[in-house]
Amino acid sequence: MKMHRPFAVAALLVGSFMVSNMSYANDANPALRLTIYANGLTLVDEARILKGDGNDTVRIKGVASQMIVDSVHLDTGGAAHVAEFALDSDILSARILLERSVGKTVRVVRTHPTTGAEIIETAEVLSVKGGLILKIGDRIETTVPGRLVFDHVPDDLHVEPSLTMRMTKPVTEPLHTRLGYLATGIEWGAVYTAVLNGDHDQMDLEGRARISNNAGLDLKDADISLVAGDVARRSAAPQMKLMAMAARSESMAADAPQMPQRQELSAFHVYHLPGSVTIKDKETKQLRLLGRDDIPVKRVLTYRGSPQVYGRVQGFRQPTPVALSVKMEGEHKNAIAEPLPGGLVRAYVRDGGGVLRFIGEDNIANTPVGNDLELNLGRAFNVTVARTQTDFNKLGERTTEAAVTLTIKNGGEKSAMVDVFESIPGDWQIIEQSQGHTRDGSAAKWIVAVAAKGETELTYRVRVRR
Repeated sequence: MKMHRPFAVAALLVGSFMVSNMSYANDANPALRLTIYANGLTLVDEARILKGDGNDTVRIKGVASQMIVDSVHLDTGGAAHVAEFALDSDILSARILLERSVGKTVRVVRTHPTTGAEIIETAEVLSVKGGLILKIGDRIETTVPGRLVFDHVPDDLHVEPSLTMRMTKPVTEPLHTRLGYLATGIEWGAVYTAVLNGDHDQMDLEGRARISNNAGLDLKDADISLVAGDVARRSAAPQMKLMAMAARSESMAADAPQMPQRQELSAFHVYHLPGSVTIKDKETKQLRLLGRDDIPVKRVLTYRGSPQVYGRVQGFRQPTPVALSVKMEGEHKNAIAEPLPGGLVRAYVRDGGGVLRFIGEDNIANTPVGNDLELNLGRAFNVTVARTQTDFNKLGERTTEAAVTLTIKNGGEKSAMVDVFESIPGDWQIIEQSQGHTRDGSAAKWIVAVAAKGETELTYRVRVRR
């Protein structure tokens, strides 16, 4: 597991300043396993070989810069134990070098524009906050009059994050270990593509895992498992330069089992991706997660309103487009038999010529097998509802009656069924209505049929007690 190394010269410089009595873990072709959680947490589990050169201090390079240091485990099979460890996360850069040089001297090299001769001056770095300030001789410079040359690189400054561990005894021979730790910076989420047929009664659904790597290192040939579900977290964010005392470490994880693509783990679902996956630093990849064709769904048109029942309303309200959604009933025998991790669903439909058209997107929550799934796709263009209060009476100190007409128009080529919800405050009773209703919590619900190119009036009178 290695980072990008764009600054080869810097890497050579740092290599020349390494502490001589420190052992280094072998970075060659580590066996890397990642368990990535939906809340931005990742369990890193990898094979490392500690060099047996008789030193009691080991530095493991190429770890995640956002490591949670107090989560580190090193399994040595009982051959050695860790006494203390620290994350060295200050990475070599021009900015860090300047910050470390405040109050110290550097050299400023200028090139004569005519002769090409180099002129070298010594400068004291006064400040880097808000811009560089140098003192050169008896003058103050706020712009570098040339290029800066540093005499050395601090010993604790590296080209990549590293974990330094002091063992309870020297490591005298090569030691095979497994290093495990939690880190942030690697995230995954589900994204879906839903393709509906023209009647919106069948849907093809494909789910992909979108994995983003911002951990500061390449993830090479990783064995990846994705955990769907909300794993509780109580720990604070990772802290840089954190040191901790370590007790004996146990194995972080068992060998990756041969398993189906998905399995249940405690209250969660784990998706084990086939093969090995490489994701470079700052890269995002999408990998197939699940798929199913010809899922039965139904088109749902919904209007939600709230009548004024405590006073008189003048005039006629402008028509409101109804909401459009498609619903999969989880208990249908042909419903998708897979749990759906929460994520973004983009919906498409093919027009009369077979061309794919985007019709909306919605976020879904974690959806277990057997639960309904509803995708809200926006507002229907052809179906509208207009509201009119046709009567109002105050019957007493706390009792009123209001009569309402809802005019539902359908300008489309096909008939429509509209679910009408009227959220009515107080203790209410429908005393007159043009068709029967049902209660849905605090709302009254009607299912109204509207012919193609037609309209239907829904009327009701409600008595309300406060």
